Amino acid sequence: MKVQTLQKIAITSAAAVVLSACAANATTAAPAPASGAKAVSGVNGSSTVAQAKTLRDDAKVSLTGKLVRFVGNEKFELQDRTGTIIVEIDDDYYHNPQELVGKTVTVHGEVDRDSRKLEIDANHVQLH
Repeated sequence: MKVQTLQKIAITSAAAVVLSACAANATTAAPAPASGAKAVSGVNGSSTVAQAKTLRDDAKVSLTGKLVRFVGNEKFELQDRTGTIIVEIDDDYYHNPQELVGKTVTVHGEVDRDSRKLEIDANHVQLH
């Protein structure tokens, strides 16, 4: 084979490897949630309770609102200007759940949706 042919094969092979690696690391955009609400991703954006209620299971969401009551079993009711939703906050974030009631927080987490419930599983909680 000629040197030029070998060079072309080497370049083509290297390009294929690079493109394969890029494709393997690429993420696809999530489908838009119902009713025109936009899905937001963790720290980069925020959502309202009303928007969160339209998102698919496991969608990332950030909500800012007031924890109006402790429901029990690590669950709180969070209220913003658009409504209320239950958020599950791991007890690593508090010693006494009542110490969070009445506080304004930003909750970063994921929608937990099934046929019986809709909640937000908190991954991070920021007190204001």
